[in-house]
Amino acid sequence: MPAHRRSLLRRPPAAAPAAALFTATAYLNVTTGPHGWPEHHFGYQPGHVLAQVMDPDLPALPLTFVVEAPDPRVAAVKAAAIGRRLTVDKHASYWPLPLRRLAVGDVVVLTPRTPTAGKRRFWALASGGHLTELELVDGTLRTPPPAP
Repeated sequence: MPAHRRSLLRRPPAAAPAAALFTATAYLNVTTGPHGWPEHHFGYQPGHVLAQVMDPDLPALPLTFVVEAPDPRVAAVKAAAIGRRLTVDKHASYWPLPLRRLAVGDVVVLTPRTPTAGKRRFWALASGGHLTELELVDGTLRTPPPAP
């Protein structure tokens, strides 16, 4: 088959999923044990005390970042990378130097900015760079039960 006809038979590449915008807000796990040492290094547990990260330049406002991703899990990974000072958000905002980085046991809340992106989601940073999705039950964040 001539080369000029082969190009007509090719299928166009599959379209990438539409990216949604999320607002990411971080909460630091400030739970301490009876000995006074932080306990967040063992991961988030229901009942741990979380403190919302406030913007050091505007103390009355929470520190937020805008993340663009095709789904909430990817957005959570991007938000965690911003909190660990590995990258910047959509508007080139970065994690402030005076604040401690996000670590195991801290929580990232993703609020969709587009109506098609779903509901607000909660993600706890776990060891090895993994994320655990949490659900809000009676005012407490818990790990959802395993699917049957």
